[in-house]
Amino acid sequence: MNFPLVIHQKPTILEIFFITIILAITFIPFAYGIKTKQPVFCLSMIVGIICLKLYNIATKGKFTLPKIIQKTISISFSQDNIEINENQNSTVHNWSDLQEIEIDIFAYRGRVYGHDENHHSKSYDGIENTIKFIKNGQKFKYRFYIENVDQFKSLKEQFHKTILPQLEQYQNLKEVGYLKSQLNFARNYNSLNNDVDYL
Repeated sequence: MNFPLVIHQKPTILEIFFITIILAITFIPFAYGIKTKQPVFCLSMIVGIICLKLYNIATKGKFTLPKIIQKTISISFSQDNIEINENQNSTVHNWSDLQEIEIDIFAYRGRVYGHDENHHSKSYDGIENTIKFIKNGQKFKYRFYIENVDQFKSLKEQFHKTILPQLEQYQNLKEVGYLKSQLNFARNYNSLNNDVDYL
């Protein structure tokens, strides 16, 4: 099973400048309006939302979820390796060649993890999953997207049955990463999600 990689685009200096201006004209008047009890200044929030929409149009949605989820670059896991596929090219990382592996796989799109103060559900975007390791002295970190609970369950089963036992034999799991992955495997939100536990 292939999972799209998540790559956050770096903003240009001009993009940073404009988003700073937008945030300033949104929240400074809003905070002033709250402090002085002058509701008219709170309208800056509406102006800010409009500006953000225009900003996303101007940047062609560069920083939105559909753009950071790469459709042409994916990661897959097997008992022997991790494979990165980009168009017709692939890069293979054999588990046996890796050191200090850290696994943090716990999210799929829409997975509920709590509620806010207004009792609205808070959920993951599915882009929070990562795997980190060192190969030949070089550090690698891949963030990837899991779309739904079925994909998550399938990956969880694959790790439990084939990959983690293999890594235990190689003894190349970083201790904190291993404990973290086990914690995420065992974390339980049965009342919130249609799944058993975290990977």
